[in-house]
Amino acid sequence: MDLIRKLEEFSTWAGIVGWVTVISGAIEAIFGLFVFIIGALPGVISLIMGIKLLGARDRARNIVLSQGYDEQQMVLLMQEMTTYFKIQGILIIIGVVLTVLMAFGGLLAYISS
Repeated sequence: MDLIRKLEEFSTWAGIVGWVTVISGAIEAIFGLFVFIIGALPGVISLIMGIKLLGARDRARNIVLSQGYDEQQMVLLMQEMTTYFKIQGILIIIGVVLTVLMAFGGLLAYISS
């Protein structure tokens, strides 16, 4: 596949998902503030992830506009995506750990009753 064509497709979808994530993260953060200050944390994390996707989109667009392979822009693109996937991975790990702990707590509550 042609790298430029794939980067164009990537930049389109990264932009769409990035903007949706930024907007939903901002809404989550605002409504989270009404619940409690820490309630805004998930929205802030979503906001950061959306910003990372928009940064990756911009890097991909820069490569497309240069009409050639720009190693520096490609490295910056990979940095943005690596940060995005690290955050996503940490959130998944936290979710799995919390699910296991809740299941274990539920099992203990069931056994003790």
